[in-house]
Amino acid sequence: MQAIKAVRSIIAKRPVVGNVIVYGSLYTGAEFMQQTFNNKIMVPEDSSPQPYDTGVLSRYAFMGTCVFPHTLYYAYKYLDSKFVGKAMKVVLPKLAADALVVTPINLTIFYVGMSILERKKDVLQEWKQKIIPTFVTASVFWVPASLINFRFLPPQARVIFVGSCQIIWVSILCWFKRQEY
Repeated sequence: MQAIKAVRSIIAKRPVVGNVIVYGSLYTGAEFMQQTFNNKIMVPEDSSPQPYDTGVLSRYAFMGTCVFPHTLYYAYKYLDSKFVGKAMKVVLPKLAADALVVTPINLTIFYVGMSILERKKDVLQEWKQKIIPTFVTASVFWVPASLINFRFLPPQARVIFVGSCQIIWVSILCWFKRQEY
């Protein structure tokens, strides 16, 4: 209970710091859960569990603490300043801007950023292969989640809510990332 109060206090006083802590933990935790499932639980009987890939975890930790909490915080702050209120006539254009502008930018940052962190020669190759199916999946997942976010939650709770949804979404991204096209 004390930890929850401390986190709420940090978020109230310093929303960016709070978002970094919570979002980064959830983002990295999603990859950790993915590795636990794939490498520890779903191990074939004739194999032994694999160790955690700390390099991959580090890359997700970097993106989840140093990149996405900031891009989302400022994107939502901007959207909230341009589309004020929770009425559907305000929420729908905000939702469209989020889905058609913020989401493609964040997916691009994800694929290109991860490729840079992985030191790939062609940092756009994976993006080119995966952006369309990932965007379609993101639209199915994030449009309803964003509708809840913009319609029912206060601005200071937006990034935390998105971070909570990230447990599911990053698991989906991890799956896309592991696919060979």
